[in-house]
Amino acid sequence: MAKPLHQSTTTSASASGSIRVSGTQKLALGAGFFAMFFAQQSVSVLAIPFYQMTLGVDPFLLGLALTLPLLLGTLLGPWVGHLSDHHQSRFGRRRPFILVASWACCLFFGLIWMVPTGWGELAHLVYFVIFSLLFYVAATFMSVPMTCLSYEMSPDYHQRTEIMGFTTYFLKLGSLLYQWLFPLAQLAIFSSVFVGIRYVGWGVALFIFGLLGTLAACYSKEIVQRSSVAFPPVTLRQSLKTLKANKGLRVLLLLTVLQMAGGAFTASMDYYLLVYFIADGDIAQGAIFKGWLSMAYAAFGFLTVPLITALSSRIGKIKAVQLIYVVTLVGGACKWFIFTPQGYGWIWLDALLCTAAWTAMTMLIPSMMADLCDEDELKHGQRREGVFVAIHSWVTSLSAALALLLAGLSLNLIGFDAQLSAAQHPDSILAMRVILALGTMLFALCSLLIVRGYHLDAQGSQQISQALAKTKNQGSESI
Repeated sequence: MAKPLHQSTTTSASASGSIRVSGTQKLALGAGFFAMFFAQQSVSVLAIPFYQMTLGVDPFLLGLALTLPLLLGTLLGPWVGHLSDHHQSRFGRRRPFILVASWACCLFFGLIWMVPTGWGELAHLVYFVIFSLLFYVAATFMSVPMTCLSYEMSPDYHQRTEIMGFTTYFLKLGSLLYQWLFPLAQLAIFSSVFVGIRYVGWGVALFIFGLLGTLAACYSKEIVQRSSVAFPPVTLRQSLKTLKANKGLRVLLLLTVLQMAGGAFTASMDYYLLVYFIADGDIAQGAIFKGWLSMAYAAFGFLTVPLITALSSRIGKIKAVQLIYVVTLVGGACKWFIFTPQGYGWIWLDALLCTAAWTAMTMLIPSMMADLCDEDELKHGQRREGVFVAIHSWVTSLSAALALLLAGLSLNLIGFDAQLSAAQHPDSILAMRVILALGTMLFALCSLLIVRGYHLDAQGSQQISQALAKTKNQGSESI
């Protein structure tokens, strides 16, 4: 009897969740996620102090320049997910994309910082848009297959959270380091910041994108295998149709928007407060403060990974997320008192209270997305990690673009002027503080209300895994 067309070739051991992921595979995946973190963060973290604060590019125009490449990446996401889902090669479906895209990221990221300093503002913007556009296209081809790999490594409800927690360690390591990129470019060993930014840019390009991306491509393993049956291409319209029909996915995407757009927008004000309110307009000193803040977020982030893993196993992912947003509400209130010349010594408290919300974005939300992939397979008869990852990447990128636009527009509306240095208008500083503190509380409260609509708990996910295992075993016996 012929095997059903929708049947994947997952082994019985994998379907039942008994398979364990080796340490080498986890390390390779972690290296890839470290590179993926820098692909998502390092352009803006260098562009703001270099293109805006140093070269004097208008903040709103720079926000637009940062947004355009992100938007193109979101449009490519579903197509990249489809290609990755259905690619057939002796090296696997995902790894060839990761390898080629990693070195493309290396090339284009290094070129971003080779801009001639004698050009005018418009020429700087055009140069930045062209090469950041090419970089984000390559980053899309790297990040979508990489995330698909993380979804596929295990079908077990709790082991998925463990895997996401392991990769989160690498993301937190990235957050520990990335804010120091611009201070590193200002070291005295470089003749100028323009020379320093080029050395730092090419160092990140070669050693993080090129080397670590290659390690991920060579040593990661795809546990879940697909059938060779070709399915119709996944278009953006089909992806949106999937989104509309899946309530759980809508909830997770709304949480992503609130944190990655709203939370990131409000958090962007801390850099400006550190530079223009606490450091009296000293960009170098403010960047150092920001670096210490980022390190505190990363350090406490490391501690929250095992805590969230244990909490998720004990009370479930949904209740764990709810508790995290309650803590974030308290953290938002504390920001009002911390980000002042008198209170910045307590800046570590901001990281302690607010880092868990960012950890949830890289740990619990992807784990819950992987659970939804199982539910989708049970309903539709085929695994579509690429579709889910593409939709999530699409929303994440749009959220990041929205955060950049909101930040740039808000800075113009509140009267911020980089040329004034420490002489910013008091109303501008007040507006920054309100956005940072009250905005954080507002978005955390909205997330707390929305997460109540998510339906797939541990018991439901385990029942789905058992049903899938039974279906696949029956399909194997019928061959």
